[in-house]
Amino acid sequence: MRLLGIPLGKERHSLDKMKIWGQGGSPEDPSYAGMNVSQDTALRLTVVWRCIRLISETLAALPVDIVRKRGEVREPVARPPSWAETPNPEQTWFQFAERVFESLAMDGNAFIVITSVDPMGFPQELWVLHPQSIQVKSEGGRTYFLWGPANQRLSRYGPADLTGDVLHIALATAGGARGMSPLEQARQAIGLGLVTEKFGAKFFGRGQQMSGVIQLPATERPNQSREYISLMRETWEAEHSGTDKAHRPGILTGGATWQTVSITNEQAQFLETRRYQAEEIASRVYGIPPHMVGLQGYTSNYGTGIEEQAIGFVRFTLLPWIVRFEQAMSQLLPRGQYVRLNQRGLVRAEPTKEADLFVKYLTNGIMNQDEIRALLDLEPVPRGGKFWMPSNIQEMGMPPPAPAPPPAGNGQVPVPVGGDNA
Repeated sequence: MRLLGIPLGKERHSLDKMKIWGQGGSPEDPSYAGMNVSQDTALRLTVVWRCIRLISETLAALPVDIVRKRGEVREPVARPPSWAETPNPEQTWFQFAERVFESLAMDGNAFIVITSVDPMGFPQELWVLHPQSIQVKSEGGRTYFLWGPANQRLSRYGPADLTGDVLHIALATAGGARGMSPLEQARQAIGLGLVTEKFGAKFFGRGQQMSGVIQLPATERPNQSREYISLMRETWEAEHSGTDKAHRPGILTGGATWQTVSITNEQAQFLETRRYQAEEIASRVYGIPPHMVGLQGYTSNYGTGIEEQAIGFVRFTLLPWIVRFEQAMSQLLPRGQYVRLNQRGLVRAEPTKEADLFVKYLTNGIMNQDEIRALLDLEPVPRGGKFWMPSNIQEMGMPPPAPAPPPAGNGQVPVPVGGDNA
């Protein structure tokens, strides 16, 4: 298989990143609101931009660990793959992971092409393709991809083909071969948000003085009225359009008068519509609490406090993204090794609660001092690897110990019959 005219194999190390990512593009089908909605136009809506940035940057910032399972314990591997730090010569891990999650949040698909392998045949250089430049096909029960204008055929990487070209990560597929785009599913909501934003921009950009009609004297003939109205409208727009000219005084001639025809934003439900559309996109499309995208005054099902809402956001929104990413990327590793995104920083409680939690872990033998100090970026201490438990705890299901016999009159404890002195 050749990609961009260069063999895919151990010798592949350089490529044109603009050709790899490409320009993509998607058909701009109009929504019911009359606005064309595509991946590019949807990003112009600030709440969509914020939702995608919040998900992609938060998940990309998580430390990535390569671990292996030993019994019931997962431990770091001695030599993690190079792509866990530098996926390709042009990107850090953060930039690469951010691009993957952006692609998922916008298109519902992430296509990662493998352009170089190590001497053992495992991937070592990864790039993210533009999802709109990929077609997903199936033939004889096997999935393959057509990439770019030339429809170059690429094979799918997975357990059935470890020499494949592309690792495909998809969101909800509804039984299809391709993930469903969140932006496509929310086309109508985004279209309404765009049209209200456009209305507000034009309303304030042209000025409220434009909201009116010019009335002519009744003596004017119809043909002259149309010509006069056209001339007056063009003159008025030239003199008063835009915020810089909105408050200029207007002068009407020929007996014409001005009658204001306006409607308040409250009457038009303008502000409420914009607010509702932002909340709908954030909460229903991306599962993000409204306060995290700048909306205030909303109650959340994730909890009452900011901390509870943040933990709920991690559990119910980010966790499926994390698991999907971990399981897909783990396919690039030798058997028995796994990719793990460290989530602890996302669910970290306030210092007082965290300290109480560590004390409980320590005194109940769940963690030792060195493990807790490692979480706090502190060095080990002498005897820090010991586990401690309360002395009054015993194994569940065991009978309680027999009570000690009372001491005799001389203060000595009698020895049972059959004992050492019998």
